[in-house]
Amino acid sequence: MIGVRYHRVREQQQKGIALIMVLGLVIFLTVIALSFSDAQRVSTQVTSNSLAAANAQAAADGAVNRMVFELSRPRSADAQIAIAQWKIDGVVHQWNENGAEIAVSAKSETAKIDLNFASEPLLKRVFTSVGATEEEADGIVACIKDWTDADNLKRPNGAEADDYRAAGKKVLPTNDFFIAIEELQNVIGISPKLYNAVAPLLTVQSRSPGIDPQTASLTVLSLVPGIDVGQAQTWIEQRDQALRDGQPVPPLPFSSPYFAAGTNAVRVRADVVMASGARASREASLRLGGVPRGRPQYFLWQRGFSTDAPAGLTPAPAAIGVVNG
Repeated sequence: MIGVRYHRVREQQQKGIALIMVLGLVIFLTVIALSFSDAQRVSTQVTSNSLAAANAQAAADGAVNRMVFELSRPRSADAQIAIAQWKIDGVVHQWNENGAEIAVSAKSETAKIDLNFASEPLLKRVFTSVGATEEEADGIVACIKDWTDADNLKRPNGAEADDYRAAGKKVLPTNDFFIAIEELQNVIGISPKLYNAVAPLLTVQSRSPGIDPQTASLTVLSLVPGIDVGQAQTWIEQRDQALRDGQPVPPLPFSSPYFAAGTNAVRVRADVVMASGARASREASLRLGGVPRGRPQYFLWQRGFSTDAPAGLTPAPAAIGVVNG
């Protein structure tokens, strides 16, 4: 009798242990399944985000190409049609396409200050405007000119190859023009903070000693010596409004030896916001014509910063072929 009872207790204990093992196995498998499900969910979300970003970037690239096409079209003899045609005037053209809000504009590269060709007083104003002292700006401009001139003779406060070696610099002056704004970071006296402040104001593509007031921003225009900033702001507001309305730009209320006409070097900026919220930008610098068969010659093709997108550019509802600009 005692043996039977013992066997029953033993059997119940074994069943209890088996139940605990089964429950443990179920919990373990549940945890694995949940982890796998979560990993799959994250992977799906990453793939979806990557696809949305790729679509947004493709739309931005397409907007740049559309702008180049529009600028390359022959100007119409009809005044009304000519007004509606896209121009190198900084006007932002916006439209909705396949759920994306797209904005694109084109400005002359002469809207910025050319690092290679600008006069020394104009270059100096660039650096003093972002916080450099007069002495620091003089030294930086001298170093820039030493970088681009063809000799190894050091200017007062400038720097040549030996100075760069002494400073432990790995990149030495090229004694030639800058081919990209990023090269400015190698010049003695240019800190990362200073570079980030002046880079948006500079170009190496205009090949012009002056700036074009017809497309320059107030920030750039205010760097011109002798310009009244308040008067410049009022005129720029009138200029931009006239361009948006397709009207003639009012005449300049001032003149300067630092002004120059626009060139065929163009900076195109495209920004896209998808319905999902994905964003992308593209900046391209090119010359229209002047090459075989009139094909544009590209000098720059880079992603822009979404924070520079035109005000009011927000995710668009799904729409196909609804053109606003």
